[in-house]
Amino acid sequence: MKTPADKQQFAIFVPYNLFTEMEKIKQLQKEFSSFLETCNYMGTPSELYAPIAYTILQKGKRLRPMLCLLANDMFGGNVEDALWPALALETFHNYTLIHDDIMDNAPIRRGMPTVCRKWGDNAAILSGDAMHAMAFEFALKTKKSAETIQLLCTVDREVCEGQQYDMEFESRKEVSIEEYLEMIRLKTAVLLATSAKMGAMIAGADAENLTKIYDFGINLGMSFQLQDDILDLYSNVETFGKCHGGDIADNKKTYLYLKAMELSDAKDKKRLQWLFSMKIDHDLEEKIAEVQSIYDKLNVKKATEDLISNYEDKAFAALSEIHIPDERKKHLNAYAEMLSKRSK
Repeated sequence: MKTPADKQQFAIFVPYNLFTEMEKIKQLQKEFSSFLETCNYMGTPSELYAPIAYTILQKGKRLRPMLCLLANDMFGGNVEDALWPALALETFHNYTLIHDDIMDNAPIRRGMPTVCRKWGDNAAILSGDAMHAMAFEFALKTKKSAETIQLLCTVDREVCEGQQYDMEFESRKEVSIEEYLEMIRLKTAVLLATSAKMGAMIAGADAENLTKIYDFGINLGMSFQLQDDILDLYSNVETFGKCHGGDIADNKKTYLYLKAMELSDAKDKKRLQWLFSMKIDHDLEEKIAEVQSIYDKLNVKKATEDLISNYEDKAFAALSEIHIPDERKKHLNAYAEMLSKRSK
């Protein structure tokens, strides 16, 4: 993602003091972490609550609560009013991760054993369900509880739709790029967009600005998930916190795979189809290496990066169109810039 100075057509014309902006971001991160630590996630039976505490207290990116807090701050809101919705969003997100890991049979999350591996699938299902309920309990504590609950209900259903598409695509022989992009919009982008919108709503933003901040979040979320597609293969477990090449191991038809299928000749296309029909008990390292070799030959990483840049441009365009002084946008702008340079 380029700096505002590089984006002349969408530029937010403010003095770009990155240090000052990072200090504000760190302040909000600290406030949320302190608030999180005051919440008691333990209870009885301990077998139900221990996986919840284990999950929520891990050092994740806290992306969704930060978008909520930064959007709230951007519209002049009170940080104390945004902490409960931010906690609801973080709790909801972590519930989805617990259930996703069960469905994917994932061994590692954030560099740690997943709940389903540590406690078993049944415990993970129940703990995830309890976490889901907690998210709505936290949402009820917000300043505008009815509106907050409505946003959470909508995104809850959309994320389930995205996850269903994701599972279906694993067994479907043909998936279009358009279908894949719609799946990641539902599975990932809508929650980021809702997080930003929720913070803005708590601060009293009007309907037009709520639409713009939601559009910002959708495009940021699309770029974020496409970055994940790249990092899954072109990163390592120590940095990324997940198994290297996990999407290939699970035969997931990511954008990289679909773009490779679009660009490949008949021979490589047939080979990719065969590799993505292999079961988990085959030599995974050899499979991952061969798929990566085909991707590299077709330069699909660059094609994915180009699409990421396109979504980033759209995100900044939406942010620039929000009807508030540009000075107030700089912290959210800086946070988005930081996300584009992430390695995990």
